[in-house]
Amino acid sequence: MDEAFWYERAREVFDGIALARHLGFELLEVEPDTAVMAVTVDERHGNYLGGLHGGVLAALVDTVAFFPGRLLPSGLRLATEGLEVHFMRPAGPGARIVARADLLRLGRRVATVQVQAKDGQGQLLCHAVVTLLTL
Repeated sequence: MDEAFWYERAREVFDGIALARHLGFELLEVEPDTAVMAVTVDERHGNYLGGLHGGVLAALVDTVAFFPGRLLPSGLRLATEGLEVHFMRPAGPGARIVARADLLRLGRRVATVQVQAKDGQGQLLCHAVVTLLTL
């Protein structure tokens, strides 16, 4: 299957996620074992200090974890079992955040995905491991 197939299938699923649309997440890339999403920080995303709320970054991490191509066309119904996010540094208004998910393992019942989110300068904002269970 070519890259266009993975992306088109992912786009169908992504377009149905109201929270991702509301928060301004963008689907950038989908390959068999990876996916990339981005968001530009604006007033919707702020914490009480005016920076990026950690919950928005966690939502981006949780969303992109479902999109490596091999998880989508199989028709697997998945749910997040665990989400471990380690925050490294803050991001402020106007920052462009890019999150990359890498599928580490796809078993019969469990998928393990690593996600890293970086700012426009390539600075690591968070590292996460997401465990997905088939329903």
